[in-house]
Amino acid sequence: MKIGIFGGTFNPPHLGHVALAQAAVKALSLDKLIVVPANMPPHKIPGSLADANARIEMCRLAFDGPVFSVSDVEIRREGISYTVDTLRYFSSEYPDAELFFIIGSDMLDGFRNWYRWEEILSLARLCVAGRVKGFKADLSCFTPAQRERITVLEVEPKVMSSTGIRIRIRSGLDCSDYLDDKVIKYCDERDIYEDGYGKYREILRELLDESRFYHSECVSESAYNLAVRYGADPEKAKLAGLLHDITKCFKAQDQLSLIGDSITPLERSNYKVWHQVSGAEYIRRNKLTDDEEIISAVRWHTTGKADMTLLEKIVYTADFISAERDYPDVETVRKLAYISLEHAMLYTSRYTIKSLVALDRPVHPSTLDCYNDILKHFGL
Repeated sequence: MKIGIFGGTFNPPHLGHVALAQAAVKALSLDKLIVVPANMPPHKIPGSLADANARIEMCRLAFDGPVFSVSDVEIRREGISYTVDTLRYFSSEYPDAELFFIIGSDMLDGFRNWYRWEEILSLARLCVAGRVKGFKADLSCFTPAQRERITVLEVEPKVMSSTGIRIRIRSGLDCSDYLDDKVIKYCDERDIYEDGYGKYREILRELLDESRFYHSECVSESAYNLAVRYGADPEKAKLAGLLHDITKCFKAQDQLSLIGDSITPLERSNYKVWHQVSGAEYIRRNKLTDDEEIISAVRWHTTGKADMTLLEKIVYTADFISAERDYPDVETVRKLAYISLEHAMLYTSRYTIKSLVALDRPVHPSTLDCYNDILKHFGL
């Protein structure tokens, strides 16, 4: 008997997950594929993680068919969900079966950092599914014997962002291209991803165009994740990220009327930095929050400055790594952001300064201050 094990947060389980599972069943001639929602994944911060029982039920709705089953083994175990423990369990449950553990290609690079990864390879064949077109697996870091235990699946990737889907659910946008209808109905009936910030979203929908609203949601999610990673207040980070571009779509005169005399002549000549100043003032005047730490994070999210607080660094960095960003170096910045905020900020401030200099445009003094301050952090 050939059994596939497909783990993940499934937050929520989307059509990309289902397509990958179906492709794996076909490519590997599996008799059974067990979907295993994680309780607490050790390899990533899952963002706004839905209740475990809700994720199990959504998986049962999404993975419909006699070949699929959903296991709550990691939920029942509680704590961090280590793959080796899960595979030990299924190896015991199905002693005569051949196990196939299915992962996305984005997980392969870090696989050798997984807890007891060599035992994982002994318990199951590792099956790697490409997440991008033309994926070529680099297995050079594995021994010949280990490479024999790794299979690269030839599947057509169906790239979807769980972050983006959660945002669409919270925003009441159409998710029919991303989720099974039964999952959509389940989320709608139970407000699975409701987070209490609906009143702010109503305001933002009135002030921002669709793309800027989506960007704000993505920054909010990234800021939340970074706050969890670095020990800041996740709810403050989420709200600051949501509000950071609140006046981005305002006309120039409306922004200037909010700013007044609070900017320098150099700043006045660069409208791209106006929204961080006008946004902070709009939030204050309209009493959206009286938390000056949040307002300050909005105030400095574009230029940065010296001696930034942890929350200011988080929102500044989240603006560079949000899910919809696709500039050439974004994946590098995303990796650096989870090494340290300072690594990411050194890279991004250098990137910003170089870009402005190349265009013969002035560099905001606070951006230079930010860059110099980060250099001091590294002892340079």
